[in-house]
Amino acid sequence: MKNKFCKSILFVLSLTLATPAFAQQNEEVTYSNGKILLQQQRYEQAMAEFMPLTIASSPYAPEASYFYALAAFKRKKYKESQEMLQQLKAQHPDWRQMPDATYLLANVLFERGNYDEALTQLQQLYSTPLANEAAGLERFYLQKLTDKKEFERLVQRYPNDKVLAQAYADKLISVWYNPANKATIERLVSKHNLDRNRYLNAAQRQQSFDIALLLPFQLNQDLGQNVRKNQFVNDLYAGMQLAQDVMEEQNIKLNLFTYDAGTDTTAVNRILSLPEVKQMDLLIGPVYKSSARIANRFAQETGIPVINPLSQDVEIAGQNNNVFLFESSVATQARQAAAYAYNTFSPKTAIILFEKSKDDTTFAYYYKEHFKKLGGKVKTYKKINSDQPTATATIFKNLVLTDVGHMAVFSDKMTAAVNTTSKLQSSAAQLPLITYQSWLNINQITLRQLDNLEVYFISPKFIDATSPAVKNFRERYISRYNIPPSVYAYAGFEMLYFYGSLLQQYGPNLAQALLETGIRPGVLYPAVGYTNRSEKNQLHPDNQFVPIIKLENLQPIVVNAVY
Repeated sequence: MKNKFCKSILFVLSLTLATPAFAQQNEEVTYSNGKILLQQQRYEQAMAEFMPLTIASSPYAPEASYFYALAAFKRKKYKESQEMLQQLKAQHPDWRQMPDATYLLANVLFERGNYDEALTQLQQLYSTPLANEAAGLERFYLQKLTDKKEFERLVQRYPNDKVLAQAYADKLISVWYNPANKATIERLVSKHNLDRNRYLNAAQRQQSFDIALLLPFQLNQDLGQNVRKNQFVNDLYAGMQLAQDVMEEQNIKLNLFTYDAGTDTTAVNRILSLPEVKQMDLLIGPVYKSSARIANRFAQETGIPVINPLSQDVEIAGQNNNVFLFESSVATQARQAAAYAYNTFSPKTAIILFEKSKDDTTFAYYYKEHFKKLGGKVKTYKKINSDQPTATATIFKNLVLTDVGHMAVFSDKMTAAVNTTSKLQSSAAQLPLITYQSWLNINQITLRQLDNLEVYFISPKFIDATSPAVKNFRERYISRYNIPPSVYAYAGFEMLYFYGSLLQQYGPNLAQALLETGIRPGVLYPAVGYTNRSEKNQLHPDNQFVPIIKLENLQPIVVNAVY
């Protein structure tokens, strides 16, 4: 009888599970779980949750299909994303959020190199509220298109697309400049009412630019000692030389003039007093703070823009609108990380721990102040000393993680990293953590541990090794120098290419050029820019884009990418 009773219970339970009401309730839970996973940027898991709901008979099919495609896109699974979006458009053509799906499909197609079909999708959005976003997406990817014949074909196929026409005109006056292009430029200006002064004066714009490099080559020192101490300068210069070659292939000629400028302020004064230097279009360097002050005065007196290539000290620029840092300052890194945390994590509460060192204390201070300015609440703000392991462990043990939106730990010490990961693994594995990228190199913590937790890394020098442009640069660099590129080589290339392109497109008024271009994708860097997305018409002296990365299946992805 007992066995028969158990079988009866199982039979009744099976009927209950099969009822439509229960099935719909179960789908609601799955759909909710999928959205939570997507918000947490756990894209593989989100895709798995949404997939069963994408069948046409499910009441959640349109939304689940879209979110599945979005998760696949974020995970760089563009084929799966495209197939799901095409299924969505075919099965649910009247879905109220179809413009969002169309926008995402265009984005996917651009990523897959199908510009033609991507533009076809975008044409559907120019009469919708997404028109501005569609135009921005189109501009972003057209900037990356380097095939002139393909550009010409697209312009012929979409003759009324103003964004396309303007992007093509930009290429004609910069990358593909030729006096023979004048008639084409005139036609585009007339048809699309483009800025006549900018485009029709292109023929009179100079086609080469002189750039002075004031770097500490220290050529007067022993060769072996010089190589060891100044490898970063050699790498920086090597990257610049490669950028010079690439730009010459695009008919942009940059003349590089090198000057040995170290810590000797007298020598730097002498260099800056040379008549030839006062005729330059741009100065890159000097590196050191004492010499940088002299270059600041030079920029103020001559109007020639000066770029500090390596400093993160924004005080170097002062109030001079002609001095810029290629790097992001410590304050900018902290503020951008705090803004990302505030806009992404809920509730808007934080625990902030930081090492006793000056750099970590400064970083934590800027982070805290900006998070509070945005409206966040800091529940714990505490200094730690990893040189005292027992005391540090006690601080982490006593942390209360209830009603905390995220934790921020600013320390590159192994003790702090191990205590943080142990605390999260035991108490709140899904609590988001913001910290430095240097944690990826701490041997006592595995990448799998960091991947399993919700860790977001502040990575101002991030290079995506899977990017085709990065792969191409690496191959060319190794072929030329017989060694792999360092972070300084990547920086040298990106720096010269970025500023050289601005000179070619806008002329020597670098401040105005930076204001107009805003934050834009780099060649090797995720993005570079000197304006803040939350501010209008305000130019900053340091790079405002700070990549935030997260591990997905052990691979780093940029979670705040510019599109």
